[in-house]
Amino acid sequence: MADPGKGRGRGLALLQTLKSQMLESPPSSQEATPQPTPSPSVASSTVGSTSTMGGRGRVAAMLLSKIQKPGEPEFMPASDVSPNPSMVSFGRGRGLKYMESLKAASQATQSTETRAGEGVENLTQKMAESTVSTVQTSTTTAVGKNKYFREIKETPPVVKKGETGTLVPVTANFIYLKAEENNVFEYDVAYEPDQDYRNLRFKLLNEHKHFFKEKTFDGTTLYVPHLLPDEALNLVSTNPFDESKVNLKITFRRTRRLSEMVHIYNTLFKHIMKDLELVRFGRQHFNEKSAVQIPQYKLEVWPGYVTAVDEYEGGLMLTLDSTHRVLRTQCVLSLIRETIQADGANWKNSISDKLVGFSVMTKYNKKLFRVDSIDDTMNPQSTFEKNEKGELIKISYFDYYKKSYGIEIKDLTQPMLISRDSKRMPGTEQKTDFMICLVPELCQLTGLSDSQKQNFRLMKDVATYTRITPNQRHSAFKKFIKNVMDNETAKNRLKGWGLSIDAETVNLTARTLPPEPLYFGNSVKVPGKPNADWNGDICRNAVMQAVDITRWVVLYTARDKNVTNDFVETLMRCSGPMGIVVYKPDLVLLPNDRVDTYVMALKKCITSQLQLVVAISPSMRDDRYSAIKRICCSEKPIPSQVINARTLSNSQKIRSITQKILLQINCKLGGTLWNISIPFKFTMVIGIDSYHEANLKKQSVFAFVASYNQALTTWFSKAVFQERGQEIGDCCKFCVVDALQHYLRVNGRLPDRIIIYRDGVGDGQLKLIQDYEIPQMQISISCFDDNYKPSITYIVVQKRINTRIFLKQGKEFANPDPGTVVDNLITRRDWYDFLIVSQKVNQGTVTPTHYVVIHDDSGMTPDQCQRLTYKMCHLYYNWPGTVRVPAPCQYAHKLAYLVGQSMHVVPSASLSDKLFFL
Repeated sequence: MADPGKGRGRGLALLQTLKSQMLESPPSSQEATPQPTPSPSVASSTVGSTSTMGGRGRVAAMLLSKIQKPGEPEFMPASDVSPNPSMVSFGRGRGLKYMESLKAASQATQSTETRAGEGVENLTQKMAESTVSTVQTSTTTAVGKNKYFREIKETPPVVKKGETGTLVPVTANFIYLKAEENNVFEYDVAYEPDQDYRNLRFKLLNEHKHFFKEKTFDGTTLYVPHLLPDEALNLVSTNPFDESKVNLKITFRRTRRLSEMVHIYNTLFKHIMKDLELVRFGRQHFNEKSAVQIPQYKLEVWPGYVTAVDEYEGGLMLTLDSTHRVLRTQCVLSLIRETIQADGANWKNSISDKLVGFSVMTKYNKKLFRVDSIDDTMNPQSTFEKNEKGELIKISYFDYYKKSYGIEIKDLTQPMLISRDSKRMPGTEQKTDFMICLVPELCQLTGLSDSQKQNFRLMKDVATYTRITPNQRHSAFKKFIKNVMDNETAKNRLKGWGLSIDAETVNLTARTLPPEPLYFGNSVKVPGKPNADWNGDICRNAVMQAVDITRWVVLYTARDKNVTNDFVETLMRCSGPMGIVVYKPDLVLLPNDRVDTYVMALKKCITSQLQLVVAISPSMRDDRYSAIKRICCSEKPIPSQVINARTLSNSQKIRSITQKILLQINCKLGGTLWNISIPFKFTMVIGIDSYHEANLKKQSVFAFVASYNQALTTWFSKAVFQERGQEIGDCCKFCVVDALQHYLRVNGRLPDRIIIYRDGVGDGQLKLIQDYEIPQMQISISCFDDNYKPSITYIVVQKRINTRIFLKQGKEFANPDPGTVVDNLITRRDWYDFLIVSQKVNQGTVTPTHYVVIHDDSGMTPDQCQRLTYKMCHLYYNWPGTVRVPAPCQYAHKLAYLVGQSMHVVPSASLSDKLFFL
């Protein structure tokens, strides 16, 4: 007989066990209570739990259901039945073990349940509460087809307002949308025969567009602002590819309110952008006709707009922001020819460095494609298969562009650009890979190359067009509104849906928090400044906690000898006023600037007595920098400082540059520069960020930084490589445990309060973190002690947002002061959130940072939460002023970037209590 514990024979063993279970198991005390006979659509909880079985277990259950006798339980899927508590912790597909566990569970008494069992019971109860049974759902099927269905919950907005600060009048880039409470009629569109190609579905429906001048269609569901006539419900279209007839059956589904159909508004404004003849790149739209030429750099700047419609605390609004896109006027073929002429036989490697990973724009249809490779085995005379009238024919790229676009390609020997993409095709679960071939002659370069970004004068000239002032930005909003109202097509489109757009941006009242005083060494207190900048104070005062530099080494090459001597002398001269004692270093002269020369010198000179390594590099090469950091942060861990010799060559600026380097070195050795007043005791503040790099492909870097002192100025850090698809909480819970252990070692106790600032999270992940990451973190924290339950505040930090806030000064607009808080009207409807402008900008328009409090059981008031968040923006030691995000988030960002971009290995644990990554 087959062994039931192995792969084969488990189905038979399961059948036997099921039968014996039904015959032998006595009824429990709960089963002794008379119960009504279940309806055929509801299975018992015991039988229903077979839905958790894998492969052979489920098959066996189905077989048994076919041979069951009258009166026996009916076997069926149990998606509508509460799961059995006793099986939650067991794996899937182990039918025999599962049934044995059921038997064991039925014999267990309540008195012997452990604490872990109670946790499973609670979890199961929550799952049961969230499960909707068939009996419950059956009552909703009787709802009439004209019943209104709300997409947005009928709940009041979440309102959390602070009171601290000075009230200031501001406006934001939000525009009220006024909607008549019209109905939207939802129809289902079916095709006979069925059409898988999505674009063809649109073409077939558009043959009858006279029935629905205003519509929104996604390929299956059709929304129109009016009821369709009977003759529009059964239509016949002609397939343009094979001239065959296709029947369209349009079935009324339900009536909805326009005010709740947010996605219709966003689709509507996409059409309005087309009406205004704007070119779409991703989610942004640009005005090609208003492009600004910068001929000396072969560049052009396209102005454009970003729009989004959503329901906010103050109602339905359009978010409108001005943006720009920099394109190069040079075509890709011209760049390839220049590269061949300059690099000869090595042209392919050189052009790959310049093109792969960058986006190009096709001139004929203004679409962006990412270049993944260059294929010199193909050219415009190469052929591909094309579906024409239902038949696959071979056609060359030359003939295709001449026939489809009227373009005659001139260079027939040019290589082809390859762009890869993957899409989920209709009727399939797996994504299909596509290879798109692009002709360089027909492609235009976009963005700036690395060499262009390093050109200071070029970047300054480009910034004059892209970094626009608050007045210019607000004028762009007014111009957009005017263009919409003056465009008849756009105006009629809005009118057809019963919509109108307000003529002005929304006005609201913000609060400016009081400036924060700073504390330096020798008990010096510096009053806070409205511009939140203390660049002069940091050099005049001693640091809060100095670390003397007694044993350190400087690596340099012969060409940088004078620069090195000047640097060392200036460093020792500047250290006195800062309260740092610096001894003379050991100078190591390197024979050349090769990477292996630096690596060998580092391995030779790094000893256990050495405090610091300073490497002066003749130029900023990524491979050299990566090799030095890999040695100093992982293989032979020691605080290190890499300096580009060019930054020290300016004799007029060497003093200020050296002062900043000395401050950075003091942090890397474990010192602190300044601190601020922190109201909470025994608090741990955590910052989390991630780094995603295309070159890493399958991996990303998860960076975690946590404070471990009262002043929130010393930080424990950890970086973990995370596999693609791995849950965020998997890394987070282990890092929290390590940080709490370090806090315990240093302070002799655990923190009472944990505040987490999480960067790099989009709106679509908020619910995931609330439901998954926070419970995982709470479980990992509870492993320290049964009675240890610190309060947890979890705040998501979003800095890549389109929100802009303008300070009103009569008829003019300016950037608001640092510390300006907005927590009403333009905040999210269903989340506790607020916006803070935390830094001063000298050019362009400031962008606030959006904070979403997704969990808080600490009892903090909105005022306390906002004040603490603004305070944390003062503690980033790489900048003598406030930064855009709280310091732990910025530290986590620096750590993730260093590991992902340069090191590619996990840093040594011996450096985890220092800011070695600054």
